[in-house]
Amino acid sequence: MDENTLKNLLWQRMYLELQVFKYSVLQQSKEEIYHSSYQIEIFVNIYEILMEELENLDEETMTVLIYQNGSILRFFYEEWMAREDSIFDELKTCVINELDNIGGLYDWFYGKEDEDDGTGSDQAA
Repeated sequence: MDENTLKNLLWQRMYLELQVFKYSVLQQSKEEIYHSSYQIEIFVNIYEILMEELENLDEETMTVLIYQNGSILRFFYEEWMAREDSIFDELKTCVINELDNIGGLYDWFYGKEDEDDGTGSDQAA
């Protein structure tokens, strides 16, 4: 097969895989769809990445993908899920840093009282 035929076949296969995945998700209940939201997002992102990279793939890679047993999108999704994820640690660090910053904003919003001498912003005139 020539390179253009391989690209076309691979594009068609991935497009059909995404359509089948979407159809299977839409057959689920609203709650199941909600619980699948991460998987849906990753499948769509993988599809978009593969579409962008299609022009850069060599014939050997396209051939292996076309003749691969099982879903190409699911293969990349499972590879992604098997990786160690650092996003939780990054999110935790961000939240803790912002909590520290918020604590410092109290003085800015409400004014810092040095002593209980009746001059603070919460004292009656």
